[in-house]
Amino acid sequence: MTDLSRSEEIRFRQEIREFVASEVPESIRLKVAQGRDVSRDETIAWQRKLVARGWGAVHWPKRWGGTDWSLQKRFVFEEEMALAGAPSIPPFNTRMLGPILLEYGTEEQKARFLPGALNMDQWWCQGYSEPSAGSDLAALRTRAVREGDYYRVNGGKIWTSYAHYADWMFCLVRTDPEAKKQKGISFLLLDMRSEGVSVEPIHHFYGAHLLNQVLLEDVKVPVEQRIGEENTGWTTAKALLEHERLATSRHAEARRKLGRLLALAKANQDESGALYQRADLKARIAEVAVQVKALEFATRRGLEMLIRDGRIGVFASSLNLKGVAINQAVDEAIMDIAGVDALAADAAYDGLPRDLLNDGGDARYVAESRYYLRGPAIAAGSNEVQRNIIAKHVLDL
Repeated sequence: MTDLSRSEEIRFRQEIREFVASEVPESIRLKVAQGRDVSRDETIAWQRKLVARGWGAVHWPKRWGGTDWSLQKRFVFEEEMALAGAPSIPPFNTRMLGPILLEYGTEEQKARFLPGALNMDQWWCQGYSEPSAGSDLAALRTRAVREGDYYRVNGGKIWTSYAHYADWMFCLVRTDPEAKKQKGISFLLLDMRSEGVSVEPIHHFYGAHLLNQVLLEDVKVPVEQRIGEENTGWTTAKALLEHERLATSRHAEARRKLGRLLALAKANQDESGALYQRADLKARIAEVAVQVKALEFATRRGLEMLIRDGRIGVFASSLNLKGVAINQAVDEAIMDIAGVDALAADAAYDGLPRDLLNDGGDARYVAESRYYLRGPAIAAGSNEVQRNIIAKHVLDL
């Protein structure tokens, strides 16, 4: 990776850290450090600060408000943002919809949707998975029937992140039920305020609300809101997934959590003194730290492959698997060291304000992170699917 010299990279990282320190309120940095949700309004406000700085869509060309940065500089930016404790922006607007519109959209579609996606005047969600189409996404059944200049859509989507916030949804629908699975799918942009759209919440078992089921009953979608030609949506969907690949490693998240682990080990004591002085815990922390460093190196290797070859192929499955597993390992270590202070607390049990429950500082939120990470072990292809991909394409099994 030779795009940035070492001195340029150091200066760039410092610029990012200073920006985050000056523009992200302490209350939001605390939420990020604790692994708590950032609100819709807080997320939009942060995105607009990034836009004002010229950093709102680092994957886009300058013509549309992007940066024209190289892959390496984008990687450094996203890594340093995560390490500095900046709130993450859901990927649907700029990382997913934006690149698809830029590659497959008409000039009219770009002009209509890109500015709002950039500034988050419209919050987008992704309508892919269905009750009968998860890992086998091409088995989707949501039906779109052409009626003149619009489609009539019936069906439903599930596990739809932020649908309760969203103004729009990009979704896959079946437009030719007679074609082979991948051949009869189209890619539509659907206004969530349309008649016939309803959103049902799906709560995590620890109480958080991120996921939803979206029901579609006789929803009218203008043909002009189709991306690409009819029945070519599978090609569009695969291209969109390529924009997610490197992000699945979660290596910066793991590095930030490792810092929390070390801080807790130094702060917590038993009768023999600080916990980090105990030989067994030193070994445990060292083992986790080595895994985090290995994940960082693997992610950088993936970046080099992406720069050299334009894709990382099956290596993405390895990054996905290890990224989730190593983040889970860090969370498990934090919970072990924090002990009862890491128990999930919910004001609904005794009526107390949540912030008054427990005296474990941000330790009490790590249980939520631990439980949340059970989801990424399934989403975007379960661990079992990822292992099958590796077995087939690497081991020839």
